[in-house]
Amino acid sequence: MTHMFFTSYAARKVWNYFLTAAGINVDGLTFHQAIVRCWTLQTVPRLKPIIQALPSIIVWELWKRRNGYKYGDLVSFNRVIYQISTMVQSLVKFRKPSLQNIPHKWPDLITMMEQGNPERISIGYVLRNEEGNIVYACGKEIQEGTNTEAEMKAILEALKFCVNNDYILIDLHTDSMWVKNVIQGVWAIPWTVAEEVKEIKELMGRCNLQISHTLREGNQLADYIANYAIDTGPLECHSFWELDVKGRKIVNNDKLQCPYIRVKVVRD
Repeated sequence: MTHMFFTSYAARKVWNYFLTAAGINVDGLTFHQAIVRCWTLQTVPRLKPIIQALPSIIVWELWKRRNGYKYGDLVSFNRVIYQISTMVQSLVKFRKPSLQNIPHKWPDLITMMEQGNPERISIGYVLRNEEGNIVYACGKEIQEGTNTEAEMKAILEALKFCVNNDYILIDLHTDSMWVKNVIQGVWAIPWTVAEEVKEIKELMGRCNLQISHTLREGNQLADYIANYAIDTGPLECHSFWELDVKGRKIVNNDKLQCPYIRVKVVRD
């Protein structure tokens, strides 16, 4: 097994190509040590799961190559490198759908991932009492993630604030039906947010939580605060008067129960 997957000429060429570009020196490493290096490599968070998945992808493509040889289909190690690069590129597209023009070449892909996500992502959440008054509001940028991941992180932070401040009767509103169904267990938990969902469920055991789906028009203040964090900077408010004029206007309209009208333009 070690010869087939690591010490043979083709296997060494493949491992050297991918690990050297990631900053790992393969010389003198055993098969097991190479895998451990991939799992323990210190790199940016967005690249870490890609490096950790790399050994499994390499082994799978080398196994396909071995079977090809057995049944008369000769596959060069350059072809194996191409197939591994294709699978890694697909993995990045799945994990980071907001990224555009993801390179196919492994060294170029590492460079792009290390430079960061060009799309800025923020979260915003608001806590109100039964009268609709502001108890706490927060908006800030996060390092990376899709919109749905940002929504999950916002819920996690909001629940942490509530539990840490002894707010245990919580009526949670989100404009993401996907997030609501994942938290409630109606839909399967994607592995990209598995850690956040686990923490949310632990916090749910410490409070009385009811979660509801609210259309985006009914959640304007949280959206405004998230956008404010992108345009102006982080925001943290503990009362109505710490909001800016536009934020206070949204709160007053909510308390007056002013209707929000959604207009849809139909084109022929």
